[in-house]
Amino acid sequence: MHSCSAHAAPSSRAGIARIAALFGAAMLFGLGVWAPAHAQQTTVASTAGQAAPASVEQLTTVFVEAPRTGGGQGVSANGANSYVVTASDIDNLPAGDNTTITDVLAQMPGVAIDQNQQIHIRNTEGPQFQYQINGVMVPLDINTNPPFISMLNTMFVSKADLLDGILPARYSYATGGVVDIQTKDGCSDPNGQFSILAGQRSTVQPSAQYAGCSGKLSYYLSGSYQQSDMAFSSATPDANPIHDHTHQGQTFGYFSYPLDATTKLSLITSASASNNELPNVPGLQPQFMLAGVNNFPSAAIDSHLNFQDYLGIVTLSGTPTQNLSYQVAYAAHSISQVYNPDNDGELIFQGVASTATHNDLDNTLQGDLNYKWGSHTLSTGFYVGEYRVIADDSSLVFPTDNNGNPTSKTPETIVTNAHATNVLSGLYVDDLWQISEKLRLNLGLRWDDLTGFTNTNQLDPTVNLTYQASPATTLHGGFARYMQVPSFQGIAPDASVAFTNTTGEAGPPGISTPLTEDDLEWDAGVVHHLTPRLTVSQDAFFERTEHYLDTGQFGVVPVFAPFNYIHGTIWGSETALTYKSERFSAYGNATIGRNLQQGVATGQFNFDPDELAAINAAHIVLDHQPLYGASAGASYKLRPFSFNLDAIYSSGLRGGFADEEKLPTVVQINAGTQLAFRVPGIGEVTDRLTALNLLDRVNLIRPAEGIGIFQSAYGPRLTFYDTLTIPF
Repeated sequence: MHSCSAHAAPSSRAGIARIAALFGAAMLFGLGVWAPAHAQQTTVASTAGQAAPASVEQLTTVFVEAPRTGGGQGVSANGANSYVVTASDIDNLPAGDNTTITDVLAQMPGVAIDQNQQIHIRNTEGPQFQYQINGVMVPLDINTNPPFISMLNTMFVSKADLLDGILPARYSYATGGVVDIQTKDGCSDPNGQFSILAGQRSTVQPSAQYAGCSGKLSYYLSGSYQQSDMAFSSATPDANPIHDHTHQGQTFGYFSYPLDATTKLSLITSASASNNELPNVPGLQPQFMLAGVNNFPSAAIDSHLNFQDYLGIVTLSGTPTQNLSYQVAYAAHSISQVYNPDNDGELIFQGVASTATHNDLDNTLQGDLNYKWGSHTLSTGFYVGEYRVIADDSSLVFPTDNNGNPTSKTPETIVTNAHATNVLSGLYVDDLWQISEKLRLNLGLRWDDLTGFTNTNQLDPTVNLTYQASPATTLHGGFARYMQVPSFQGIAPDASVAFTNTTGEAGPPGISTPLTEDDLEWDAGVVHHLTPRLTVSQDAFFERTEHYLDTGQFGVVPVFAPFNYIHGTIWGSETALTYKSERFSAYGNATIGRNLQQGVATGQFNFDPDELAAINAAHIVLDHQPLYGASAGASYKLRPFSFNLDAIYSSGLRGGFADEEKLPTVVQINAGTQLAFRVPGIGEVTDRLTALNLLDRVNLIRPAEGIGIFQSAYGPRLTFYDTLTIPF
């Protein structure tokens, strides 16, 4: 049994002490600004940068960076880029609120789609962005990318805001972007509805949501179940994937209760589970001989990747005075990934069959204080997260000689286990200074510390300037340093050593434990309202990276582990256009960008020796995002009908040796039409017809490299769904 004994995990007592110390430091700052709050009554700056009267009768959340009511692009109070979609915007997409959260984000500037509907924001790897719900950051390892294991769905979204660029000091750890979700509220929007979606590829998806008010208690509940033959991206270009069935369910609940006129208690609960087949490629040639097994077709391989995810968040927020507000939130989170192989099939075609169980149990505590003092809005806060990871892997492999040739047809078992308690903690201070009516400056400083598999700490500044050149034009620009942390789920230190002289042996030896990523980013942009209905924005960014984090795979188990490149640069430009009127709305986005990295600092065993030498010798283009990307959509309402269209374009990701191969372009157009009609005694019923990939185009997302995760990935072919929604 192998364990991560080389890295001492902090004890629970040390974690509690750290939480207490950071909490005390943040609260002391609040006490320091409490006295002036009683001596001087001022106005509270809204997050749009305008002075607005405050009222103790109103429970406000001050941690949302861009609470604009409408959708479209803009600039947050702190100077970050803000791309907003509302529940109405989501309903205008062809699939409505059955659209996955990542497909919604894929319609925003700087977001690229990958296999399994995974997304990349601004040329970053998938785990390098984070979610927050109602102003509370969810644990970093929540499964939201790709969406078939997601705890988040669009049913409960009132508004979703993608923040990127130069973020305020409150954010760290996964700063490629922040997806800020505001949930529906039962008291402001009481309703209930039941939907049933059915269509091709054996798809059936019933769902229900209900919101209401009971006295002071506001509540929202939703739940969904899905089965289909599209668990993962198809491994073949054919319309129907082979061995790709899924069963999955998800529930979400939001409850809030005002304890008094200035204090609110809220609870978020969420759970999801899925059982997923891994798609197969037929007609592959066997690579190894297994005693007692002959004529095993590759289409018959029966491997599964299953998930369970549970989350609870308790939040206490309040406005003790018109100038002071606070929020304290505790989150408990549990996630498990289980890979069950087809032992015979994977040994024959891959030489390895691994049963892998990875569990992560998290406890996080975060707090924020905001104080308005004249032209300054001062903020401070803390974050402490305890991420306890256990990885249990058992693999069947064939022994080999020094040349890598199998010496037996009978497999042997290798067990690799790892565990650690990773403690992530940070403190920040921030000043939003309204220098003049048109000019606003945001200054922040953040300190972060990580112990566990990886041990480091870092001090990061952020500065952002926003200038209101005219009522219709806003310019912004700034600089920040960020610390990105590796995903804790897939780390298995020293696992590669255990497979020496077996068919599971990876590439060259290397460092298994990843490092944190250190980024320096510059960003500048402009947002201009051509008319009250038409808005255009342009933004450009440049990033210098040290120890850029990517995710790779040891062996063939589709549980990804982080590794680092040595250094590189990321650059890009984003253009966005939105138009909104009463009946017609449209948007279009265009993106250009590159991620160039050189050298491999950790996880060298993910590469063959020649590829590793090439990466160490020169910069390569990473495969996260195309050079050119675009998305567009339109919606038109002609009661009782509505017509919806959206599209994505990609000039192609990268693949092959050292990512030297450019893949074909990807174009996918989706369409939908909805009819609303009244049924006596029931209310307004809607029937929506959705067509995915209207042109039935074959879109290659990833090239073929073998069985399991190393195989082709294609976008969906032409697929029709029908959704009936009934109110109750």
